[in-house]
Amino acid sequence: MSRLRVGLLANPTAALGTAHRAGRQVRHLLRLAGISVVDLSGPSAQVARARALEVRETLTALVVVGGDGTVALGAEIVADTPVRLGIVPAGSGNDFARALGLPLNDAEECVRILLHALSRPVVAVDAIEIVGAGEHALPHRSVALGNVNLGFDALVNARANSAGRVHTLRYTTALLRELPAFTPFPYWLEVDGGERIELDATLVTLSNSGIFGGGMRVVPEARLDDGSLELVTLEKIGRTDLLRFFPRVFRGTHTSVDGFGIRPVREISIGLRHGRALRSYADGEPRALLPITARLLPGAVRLLADVSEGDHP
Repeated sequence: MSRLRVGLLANPTAALGTAHRAGRQVRHLLRLAGISVVDLSGPSAQVARARALEVRETLTALVVVGGDGTVALGAEIVADTPVRLGIVPAGSGNDFARALGLPLNDAEECVRILLHALSRPVVAVDAIEIVGAGEHALPHRSVALGNVNLGFDALVNARANSAGRVHTLRYTTALLRELPAFTPFPYWLEVDGGERIELDATLVTLSNSGIFGGGMRVVPEARLDDGSLELVTLEKIGRTDLLRFFPRVFRGTHTSVDGFGIRPVREISIGLRHGRALRSYADGEPRALLPITARLLPGAVRLLADVSEGDHP
């Protein structure tokens, strides 16, 4: 393993500094195992991205320490390259880590998994590329691994991000505060280059991992490597029913609710017919204002994951 070179990227602010402390522990454990570690962490995502891109071609793997946003940053850096992505969850949501079955708040066990995976076959998973339109085009390639949130879920994400404290109920608290004033959005969609669809919907999510909001199983049967994304929509539901809906999502028992739908897709373009601006969110982070196009990147990210033969991510 002495010939292996691993980049380490820890989010200095995730979970109020927990990820930074976990990053130091991960760096120490990797070096004890004989791994050459280059620390790419920076004061901002932009700085960390630039540092990682400078040395990417010299890396065997990139290990990210943080929440879903840090995982997405890592995916942006390594997508469509041979560099493998290792994950040590240390954020407030950790939904992609949940989808992989990784232990939470246990850096030592995560490093053990990473070291074992270095000698195992590559695990490739799908990703989502997000492209803004016109003046809302993003300054760099935008990639997500878990979900792109495009409705009430995006508003809740924005409010949760603005919370002053990190706690396990942050998303639920934001949901309850956002609900009283919410009305469905008037969307237009083009699915897989087909005809234009118009709908008034509460929830619109493009999902890869099937989990968001701190453990909500919005697509219980989602797979990360099936070459398909799931377009999730929720229509014709009032505020009271919506309040009853979300607790069921944690259990994965919501799929029979009237107005809820899941459709396999590879690409969508989506915007609003009228009304206020809406910003998309992906893996917990703000992305472009609608309209956007989001498309499947099949097998684009090679994970450092300890997946036994016959298992699937």
